[in-house]
Amino acid sequence: MNLLFFIRLLLKHLVLLVLLPIVLAAMAFFLTQDQPKEYISSTRVYTGITTGSSIVSLESSKVDLFATRTAFDNLINIINARSTMEEVSMKLLATHLMLDKPQVEIISAESYNKLMKLVPQKVKDLVVKGDMEATLKNFRELKDSDYNNFIYKLINYDHPYYSSQKISSKIKVRRVQSSDLIDITYQSSDPGICKGTLEILTTVFINEYTNIKVNQSDAVTKYFEAQIDMANEKLNTAENELLEFNRSNIIINYYEQTKHIAAEKELFDMRYLEIKLLNAGAKSVIVALENKMSALQKQRINNETIANLRSDLSRVNMDIAMKTFEEKTDSTRESALVKEIGDLRSKSYSIEKELKQAVQDQYNTEYSTEGVSTTSILEDWIDKVIELEATKAQLKVAELQEKQFDRLFKNYAPLGATMKRLERKIDVAEREYLSLLHSLGVAKLNQQSVEMNSNLKIVTKPLFPIVAQPSKRKFLLVIAFMIGFLIPAFVIIVLEFLDQNIKTAPRAENMIGLSVASIFPKLVNTGKKLDVEFIKNKGLDIIARRLILNTEEKTEKGKPDTNILFSSLESEGKTTLATLLLEKLAAVGYDVLFLTYNEISAIPGVETRIYSIGKSYHRAENIEDLDADLEGLILNQYDYIFIEIPGVLHHTYPINLFKNIDHSFLVTRANRAWTKSDSFALKDIVEFTKDKKPQVLLNGVEMLEMETVIGDLPKQRSLIRRVLKNILRLQFFTKNKLTKKK
Repeated sequence: MNLLFFIRLLLKHLVLLVLLPIVLAAMAFFLTQDQPKEYISSTRVYTGITTGSSIVSLESSKVDLFATRTAFDNLINIINARSTMEEVSMKLLATHLMLDKPQVEIISAESYNKLMKLVPQKVKDLVVKGDMEATLKNFRELKDSDYNNFIYKLINYDHPYYSSQKISSKIKVRRVQSSDLIDITYQSSDPGICKGTLEILTTVFINEYTNIKVNQSDAVTKYFEAQIDMANEKLNTAENELLEFNRSNIIINYYEQTKHIAAEKELFDMRYLEIKLLNAGAKSVIVALENKMSALQKQRINNETIANLRSDLSRVNMDIAMKTFEEKTDSTRESALVKEIGDLRSKSYSIEKELKQAVQDQYNTEYSTEGVSTTSILEDWIDKVIELEATKAQLKVAELQEKQFDRLFKNYAPLGATMKRLERKIDVAEREYLSLLHSLGVAKLNQQSVEMNSNLKIVTKPLFPIVAQPSKRKFLLVIAFMIGFLIPAFVIIVLEFLDQNIKTAPRAENMIGLSVASIFPKLVNTGKKLDVEFIKNKGLDIIARRLILNTEEKTEKGKPDTNILFSSLESEGKTTLATLLLEKLAAVGYDVLFLTYNEISAIPGVETRIYSIGKSYHRAENIEDLDADLEGLILNQYDYIFIEIPGVLHHTYPINLFKNIDHSFLVTRANRAWTKSDSFALKDIVEFTKDKKPQVLLNGVEMLEMETVIGDLPKQRSLIRRVLKNILRLQFFTKNKLTKKK
């Protein structure tokens, strides 16, 4: 299968491949003869997406290619959005309906008249002359009222000027290389509408883009403002909690107060220890001094008078200590307490003098038991007694003061944790407030920057187109012609590959599973240019040559070469092929006997006998077993004996006869498919014959297929055609004749 095969295949359907492209091209010609002219207008807009200025940062920022591409995609999607196209459609309609008469730069007279006929009076009444916003408001209310109103249908159906889908399909948006510019083009059959649509579109999408960008930054700013209010309220609440805590717990400065209390406690502990030491020392000294006294002396100093004085002194010292403690804890009675303490000190001093005098009066002896001066011991004893009484009072007060310190520490310990928590709460709220305040400042700066950069600018305004675009009619005609040729050609080739017919010898061997002895051409509808008789004779010569070779290969000489011609189905051409072949053999001098079940005309030079198919037909093992009139015939005098049997698929057949003949030939048409039923019918014959398997005579092949066995078909060809044929065969240096140099 080569290029020549495909060309020949297409040439077989040349009429279809010529007529169909012409028909399609003619249809395209008539369908496009009233095609309206198309006008194109364009505008260029500066976006500032990449190189726009910013007040957020004075330093030049790096260009993020991904972010830039995303920004341009967002802008282009806004332009192509359905909402944008609907707004353009309604503004364009409002602009045209507000006109009292057509204006060429806005809408042509033809388009205006069509519009006036199309728009119902109810919609015309919604137009407010000179007020675009009011008109648009009325149009929007009508559009949103239901899905069956005129405005909604006009926008969503396929009107060439006002349909949002039509406008979107004719809008082309592209970025100018790697710049901040975008080009927008629009195509329409009305030049005024083309220019007006582009102007309205530019205005609408710039406003839409600006609103989106500004609303985004404004939403961020409002968010931070709301968060700041909440943070401020949270901070005030926390501060009020701390204030109320200090007020309820009488705290001026917790940390200074605790520091002062700790210092006071430390001094108190030192003083308390000192008092304890003095008290213990006084007790020890008194005991030691009393041990130096006699029993009588001890009795004298412990009399009632001295005991009472000691008791009074102790009571007065206790009062002095309590008043002194009260003076430290109660500042409101400080002056009164100072006076009382002074009086008590005077009284204490008097009692001390009385005590000393009373003790001296009790002693008359001069020395103690150890020989120590009694006066010295007495004075020491009195001093220590006074000291002991004084320290007792101080210890009593110190115990009270220690309890007071314990109460303070018990109160201040949990207060510190609570205050720490409140201060931490205030600190967190304050930092949150300051952070939000900073973010608000950044958001406002960004808002200003966005407002600056979202202000798109029109660099090139749309122009009124005066020259129509070149028509695509020629292009459509070429496309129609090519489609008319390519699609049928493709279908023909596909059908050829899907065709299950046998067609060729290789396909026959592949499908049937038997070798092909020869092929024979189809003799009808072959064309006038071919020499059919020559081709037929060449085909018969090849089959005859095969039969002669079979005879030469026989080991047993002197007997006729017996052959069976059979087919799977009827009407496979057995009789016709046998008639031509046997006539050919007889013409070259062979004696031929033909046994057939068909009533046929006499074949020149061939002995023909007709046998009948009876009940014993399928049991026949030899030629003599056939129900034929063989009287007077000597079988050994014939060179070839041919037996034609009916189609084996639908008739019984003598299977044993196949075993006792020399060769069998399966005749089958090339223009039919080989089915499973055919293979099933042939299966028993193939298995029974073993080494004498049938061969295939492929009948009715296309004339072009005969080139595989006889070479180039005999017909007149020009030099150009011969050269083209060799080129298609990739036979560039082939010559048809040998030349001899003399």
